[in-house]
Amino acid sequence: MRFKGAVPVLLIGAALFLWGCGGPKVAVEPLPVKEDPRILFSRAEESFHEGRYDQALEEYRLYLEKYPGAEQAGTALYRMARINDQLSRYETALPLYLRLTRDFPAFSRRPDIQVRVAELYYRLGDYDRCKSTALEWLVKYREDPLRKNVFLLLAGCAQALGNIPDTAFWWIKAAGVPGLSPDEKQSLAEKITGLIRESTLEDLRKMAEGAEGTPFAPHIYHRLAELFLEKRDLQNARKAAMALVRSTPEQSWVSLGRRILDRVEAELSVKPGAIGCLLPLSGPFAIYGQEVLNGILLGMNLFNDSGENQGIELIIKDTAGKPERAASMIQDLAERGKVIAVIGPLASKPALAAAGKAQELGVPLITLTQADDITSRGEMVFRNFLTPKKEVRRIVDKAVHELGMTHFGILYPETPYGRVLMNLFWDRVEVLGGSIMAVESYDPRETDFAAQIKKMVGLYYPRPESVKRILREKKALEGNEKNMEEEDGEKKEEPEPIVDFEAVFIPDNYQQVALIAPQFPFNNVFNIRFLGTSLWQSPELIDQAGEYIQGALFPTGFFPGEDDEKVEKFVTRYKTDFEAEPGILAATGYDTIRIVKQVLHETPIRTREDFRKGLLSSEGLDGLTGKIAFDPQGEVLKEPLLLTVSGKHFIVAP
Repeated sequence: MRFKGAVPVLLIGAALFLWGCGGPKVAVEPLPVKEDPRILFSRAEESFHEGRYDQALEEYRLYLEKYPGAEQAGTALYRMARINDQLSRYETALPLYLRLTRDFPAFSRRPDIQVRVAELYYRLGDYDRCKSTALEWLVKYREDPLRKNVFLLLAGCAQALGNIPDTAFWWIKAAGVPGLSPDEKQSLAEKITGLIRESTLEDLRKMAEGAEGTPFAPHIYHRLAELFLEKRDLQNARKAAMALVRSTPEQSWVSLGRRILDRVEAELSVKPGAIGCLLPLSGPFAIYGQEVLNGILLGMNLFNDSGENQGIELIIKDTAGKPERAASMIQDLAERGKVIAVIGPLASKPALAAAGKAQELGVPLITLTQADDITSRGEMVFRNFLTPKKEVRRIVDKAVHELGMTHFGILYPETPYGRVLMNLFWDRVEVLGGSIMAVESYDPRETDFAAQIKKMVGLYYPRPESVKRILREKKALEGNEKNMEEEDGEKKEEPEPIVDFEAVFIPDNYQQVALIAPQFPFNNVFNIRFLGTSLWQSPELIDQAGEYIQGALFPTGFFPGEDDEKVEKFVTRYKTDFEAEPGILAATGYDTIRIVKQVLHETPIRTREDFRKGLLSSEGLDGLTGKIAFDPQGEVLKEPLLLTVSGKHFIVAP
């Protein structure tokens, strides 16, 4: 009770005291102690250096928020950008770097930061901003040690944007920076030369502008010269070769340039009327080479000088059927003979060797061979001869589309030619919806083909009971039921062949066909049609096996008996001049020289490239072997005739 009563007294006393001090007063809370910004920055730095990045980010953020104008504000912002950068938070790091360069222009690491900004633009796929930032940096810091990095960055942007010349330009600039290690130099050199090899003419021309005076200029000019040569643009090839010679004192490059200049001059000095002719005029293929040459001589009209050959020179070379001779003779005809084009060779190996050399030297070559894919050797290689593929296509299409056949057998020799033709025939039949019912091969040295024929018709192996039952039922339906065999094995009659094909394809020469055809009826196989290839075309086939091949079909590139005025005239002239019957090779030689002469007379021809283009653009020649014109791949467009056997004659199939 005493304590409670004392409270009012104390309050009164306090009031009197305050009154006595000069009047009423308001109590104020004491101000907090102000924190030193250096302490907060130190804490953030400690967290940063100890790898506590998220904590450091928060402490730097608080530091900048409380003390935006503090002495270490720029460093704090830089630390925040670096932490996000290291943590691959590029989209967060980039605006922090940009803020740093904007708000702290005097920051000591500004050159490095601007490079990093460009790099982040690149990482984020903004190649245009990357490029502009890097170019701005190059203007400001011309001698900075980071130039190599910036050059490489600009090369990366150019590559990403598909700008090949700029890519090469910046790689070349990087390669020229002093102080590169040997590995860096080699890596850049490989990148640059690789890019040069893969670049187009247009890109190389732009590259050359930026590479002047650098070690890479010779590489560019040499590649330009090569590509111009490939395109047969001789004038520009000459300019590029001259630029190559002027671009460097290195003897190896100078020698290359001079060789190209020599080649260009050689090509520009060709004789527009000089035609080379590569044929086997000696050796095992001489008879074929001579027949082609006979046709060419008739096509030149040498025996009736009418003046149509004015300015045309025929240079004949004997390959003897040897590939190495064919290749060397192409070079001789090109360099010494100055020919505008070459006709030949015939056989596959010499033709392939000649084709490779002709393409290398830029000489148009019209081959007379069936060598597989020979025109794929290059745009300078043409072919005026029917291929096995065209022959097979023609005969299968006739059999299926016009004769209504759907089931076929194949009897082929075990030779490369036989296997190729067998596969071509089989493939074409299946494409057209037909079926191959029997396939057998034979040794080309064989003369007895009974085993192969019996296998084709089910007579070679013992027959299962199911097959016997089917045959009995068939005979019963025909009203001629007989027992085929007794169960005890006693033979009552010869089993019948199962002929489930309408025609048999035999891809072999006429000598073998003359042996094979009679053996089909001998083995009780009747009423089938034989299909063949152009190798069947010989009167001897009819003489030896005419009665067995009536109605047979085979393709040909030329038929002397065709009812055509120009063919009749050619045959008459050939018989008069050479006392022999002309064949496909003579007719092909004749047609080939005629199309060459036509191209020379139709268009202005100055270079070999002019001749190549003229051959491709020609509307063609109505030749003895068909319409002579070439597709863009250099293959002749003509189609074969189909012949059939009627009585004792070959006639054009109706």
